[in-house]
Amino acid sequence: SYFTGDGSTTAFTITAGHTVNSILVTENGVLQKPTTDYTVSGTTLTFTTAPSNTVQIGVRFLVV
Repeated sequence: SYFTGDGSTTAFTITAGHTVNSILVTENGVLQKPTTDYTVSGTTLTFTTAPSNTVQIGVRFLVV
């Protein structure tokens, strides 16, 4: 899944059934650190700091 940062949004909706340990999150291709840079609760991926405007956010779902 891909999202685009806007400089203020910190929460994004992802597929149910995942945790910080079952996804890989990138900002413009740079891998983010689970629990430090983002958390997951239910279907919500929440960044500690809002991704900057136009930053491409990539979410890869790992097989669990």
